[in-house]
Amino acid sequence: MLFPSNRLRTTVVESVEGMELKSQRRIVRSRQRWRPPYHLPKISDTRFAEVWLYSDSSWPAICALVNGGAAWLMFLRREGDSGFSTRNPNFAGPKDAVIEYFLSNGQRDEYPAEWDITTPEALRALEYFMEKEEMAPWLHWHQEGS
Repeated sequence: MLFPSNRLRTTVVESVEGMELKSQRRIVRSRQRWRPPYHLPKISDTRFAEVWLYSDSSWPAICALVNGGAAWLMFLRREGDSGFSTRNPNFAGPKDAVIEYFLSNGQRDEYPAEWDITTPEALRALEYFMEKEEMAPWLHWHQEGS
């Protein structure tokens, strides 16, 4: 089932000549240092979001999928990398519980709820990535393919 595209609010963030925020057909460019407090909190205003941040050289990159207060992060070191994704070590729910996310192309994905972190945690990790171009060290990461 695809999420109706007229109701899907998606935010995609890329890095081009500094940082570039693409949000609902509007583009805001900043040649100065990215100011996450201005841009990222708007992600919390939407139910579903797909966010990509890239370094100036395109790698590393980080992706956040958001469903309201739930989020999931993926960190890629280079093209073709299986990468890392977040885990919640305090998850106490059923092993088969899932959270749905919608991608910018309308595709519906489900990921295990035990991978969920909160949206504020994800925003903080995105801010950290914009500053350091690294995985947030306070989160629990799982190396995919291992």
